[in-house]
Amino acid sequence: MHGVFRRLLTLVHWLGFICLVYWLVTFIGISLTALAEGLNELKYALEDIISILTIMWDLGEAEYPLFWSLWLAVAHYPVVWVLTGKKSLFPWRNS
Repeated sequence: MHGVFRRLLTLVHWLGFICLVYWLVTFIGISLTALAEGLNELKYALEDIISILTIMWDLGEAEYPLFWSLWLAVAHYPVVWVLTGKKSLFPWRNS
């Protein structure tokens, strides 16, 4: 049973890490694209990012994958750290 639990936590760690990388690339891409068009567009890009992040707190959105991918990206590291004691953000490291 211990091996199954460890594999499930490894799966959560990998999925969370992939979601985190996806959202970081998305937010950086939105920001850089807007910055290339001018500082005025950056204001609108930041508003878009904030509106995406507010979806995390709207439980009416819980049926959509966007809601769960945001939560998994944010919460995977603390969950894995508390349950296993692994301090590495990267799933391929064992420390």
